[in-house]
Amino acid sequence: MPFWRKRSHSSGVDNYRQVERLLERGKEIYIVSPYIDPYYASMIRKYANRKRFYIISSSLDAKARRILESRGSWLSVIIFALFVVAISIVLLALSLLSMAIMLIAALAIAARIVVFKAFARNRIRLKVPGRFVHAKMYISERMAISGSANLTYKGMHSNVEHIDIAYDPKEILEFKKEFWRIWNS
Repeated sequence: MPFWRKRSHSSGVDNYRQVERLLERGKEIYIVSPYIDPYYASMIRKYANRKRFYIISSSLDAKARRILESRGSWLSVIIFALFVVAISIVLLALSLLSMAIMLIAALAIAARIVVFKAFARNRIRLKVPGRFVHAKMYISERMAISGSANLTYKGMHSNVEHIDIAYDPKEILEFKKEFWRIWNS
């Protein structure tokens, strides 16, 4: 890796670009931020179906906590059920659907609900420590960010903050060790 890519920094109101890139591109994300707001909680929830998040936050917004602790949406199950029912009604109206096929459609809906409940895993692990943790770290397998920016819209988009960005694998490993030290303390 070229020397200029081992470490960089960012100051000002564009820190969000670096942090959001880390959230979007990483496969396993480690976050330490005393404050997380609903904006970033929703972003994490959106990405959580494809990756795993470990989060330490001392003063989590109540709405953000509900978003992060939710186990997924029933919306996909409801949309699937409505789709199957609509097709069944149309085919029944056209007299193309027998009772056996109607039963199969009902079983498909039931199977979708069972699969949803069985495999709906919460890929977000959240820890709220007893002591206030003021550190801010955002870590993935390719980069680690530390600095003054909380994971809030204001902290990333409005406030003047400073962050350091590490790309060196050894340094990223040290950040992960520090994360687990905080997690286990």
